[in-house]
Amino acid sequence: MNKILITSLLGLFSLCQLNLSYATDVYITIDENGNRIFSDTPSKASRTHKIKEISTIPAIKVPKTTATPINVKANDSSYTKLSITSPSAEIHISRDKLGTFLVSAQVSPALDPLDEAVLMFDGQEISSGQQLSWQINSADRGAHRLQVIARDKESKQVKISSETISVYVKR
Repeated sequence: MNKILITSLLGLFSLCQLNLSYATDVYITIDENGNRIFSDTPSKASRTHKIKEISTIPAIKVPKTTATPINVKANDSSYTKLSITSPSAEIHISRDKLGTFLVSAQVSPALDPLDEAVLMFDGQEISSGQQLSWQINSADRGAHRLQVIARDKESKQVKISSETISVYVKR
């Protein structure tokens, strides 16, 4: 019993001494070229260097938030304006050899990520997505109707639509 107690006490004492063994002195020696040499063993020309304690900054405590997450589905976008900005209504467009021209629109407020903008060309859906500019390819000469609508991506319910404008494509 005494052997176990003595062994336990010696083991505990040696564990306590581990922290002290890491604390060592640092010595500085300056060589013939003026360079400083740091070492943990002293020499005849060395002097003891005092190490400053490392400054620490306590971590910032971040308060827990009581906010509730926003249900994106609950935010029903109410658009106030949707209009075709280019081309202008009743304009005559000189098409290139491929019958290509650009259409762009503007919506206010910005298009919701759950909605999409749809370009209607002569009553037919040409393209849909988050973009508000489109390139019309192979447009025949003559009168064409353009309209842009904003709708829900899933249900396809129209939320707002621009006025229908007419453009005239020339050769």
